[in-house]
Amino acid sequence: MPMKLTRKEQEMLNGTCGPGMQAAMEVVVKMGELYGAERLLPVQNAHIDAAAYTTIWEAGTDFLEYLVACGARVAVPTTINPVSRDIENWRNLGISEEFAMKSKRIEEAYLALGVIPTWTCAPYQSTNVPRFGEIVSWSESNAVNYVNSVIGARAERLPDLMDVCCAVTGRVPAYGMYLDENRKGELLFVLEGFDDSWFRDTVDYAVLGYHVGEIAVNRVPVIAGLPAGTTADQLKAFSAAAASGGAICLFHALGLTPEATSLEAVCPDPRIVETHRVTPDDLRDTRKRLDTAAGEHVDMVLLGCPHLSADELGQLARLLQDQKVAAGTELWLMTSDTQYQLARRAGNAQILEEAGALITRDTCLMEIDEGNGRWRGKTLVTNSGKAAQYAPAINGVRIHMAAMEGCVRAAVTGVIPRRR
Repeated sequence: MPMKLTRKEQEMLNGTCGPGMQAAMEVVVKMGELYGAERLLPVQNAHIDAAAYTTIWEAGTDFLEYLVACGARVAVPTTINPVSRDIENWRNLGISEEFAMKSKRIEEAYLALGVIPTWTCAPYQSTNVPRFGEIVSWSESNAVNYVNSVIGARAERLPDLMDVCCAVTGRVPAYGMYLDENRKGELLFVLEGFDDSWFRDTVDYAVLGYHVGEIAVNRVPVIAGLPAGTTADQLKAFSAAAASGGAICLFHALGLTPEATSLEAVCPDPRIVETHRVTPDDLRDTRKRLDTAAGEHVDMVLLGCPHLSADELGQLARLLQDQKVAAGTELWLMTSDTQYQLARRAGNAQILEEAGALITRDTCLMEIDEGNGRWRGKTLVTNSGKAAQYAPAINGVRIHMAAMEGCVRAAVTGVIPRRR
């Protein structure tokens, strides 16, 4: 059934606003019809995932350049995901000139479209942060889950390049998590048996997120029992792992996320909600399954998936103070240039770099390494559930998960850390 368009939207579709806008609107309308949407919604801001060359390739790059040639611009404030190179330091990362220039074409196209060059998968910690209840056009799995759940704005998982079209038109189809009826909790996860040693580090949130995601799979989970002092970075870790492990794009944490003021607020009839008890043994089992490393030597320690905040870089600087990364082991810290500059102002970036850490900016190991396969067959220690899910397939690495302190210990000793 054709969607009902406003007069302005019909003009955009008919080409009155130019061929670039028309091409973008054709995509938005067609996708809306496939989703069964009856209308479009105006959005307040956008975040684009389709930034890496290894995501959109040549055809996607050509489409961006076509929009630019047609004079298109984004209609709302728009942030963007990491690109396929560290813009300032790509030569030292072994990226070829040819590959770097492919990324540069994409970067220049987005700048011409008027995108804010955040180059981060964690836009919610930089700029253009939505307000509660706002309709936004976001893509990237962890970002959508976070903005829906932790901020309480309304977003859906948009396919790459459709996210560009939504940013240009300032419209999204009215479907999925944009609608009230789809935001209610469908499963309840009750934490039981955890003492104060748990949920002090982001790795526990990552493992819990992965565990919840595996069970929930495309449904809306509700979590009861997380500590009242849970931080934004810890919820970031949960969001990323739940999205990676089970395609979750909205969760409710009772007493923590804005829609979850009570169980009844997110589950109109809690008696019919599927309930799961989660114990320490459940999380230990999940973590064991994520671990694929053999032996004791550590080739690389990776933190920053999603990108590290300035606060996390400060925590790492305190842990790494007066120590050095072991010979034969590399410590990679991924962040955006915005968060890096904050860490530099605080003196933390200098501490990390003097210790031997490599801080990459505006990019992602999984985008960089896809071009050269440098880490294939190597052992990687991380605290990220998202990296544990994707890196083995994309980069061919073996994973060991550890808390932040354990990751630092692995970096300075070159040996897989013991865990509780």
